[in-house]
Amino acid sequence: MTYDFNDPIRLLGLICGLAYIPHSVAKFTAREGVFGFFQAAGFRPVAVFVYFSLLVEIIVTVCMILGVFMSYAGALSTVFMLTAALAVIKVSHGKWMWNLGGCEYHVFWALCSAIVMLHAR
Repeated sequence: MTYDFNDPIRLLGLICGLAYIPHSVAKFTAREGVFGFFQAAGFRPVAVFVYFSLLVEIIVTVCMILGVFMSYAGALSTVFMLTAALAVIKVSHGKWMWNLGGCEYHVFWALCSAIVMLHAR
């Protein structure tokens, strides 16, 4: 596998994919917090949504890192991160700044994913 370091969209996809790794790892290492967040956000049944989100994260991670199906992975990531942003807004009662528990990070990630979706070759 080769990476074209002159292709900014490919590099943005790689960064987006790599950013999913700690996001997914948290579903194993911070299970109580993750399940609590999904509960507070109103996702029912909680376990189904947690495992479904993990599946989506794994699919997007693999596609973005390997550079396959980038447009589809970007679209999936965009929808996924906008959904996460809405969930964070609900749980944080409308906070914007990520360091205060807001949705800013998820919106940024969704926008980066949308750029990949729209411009991947």
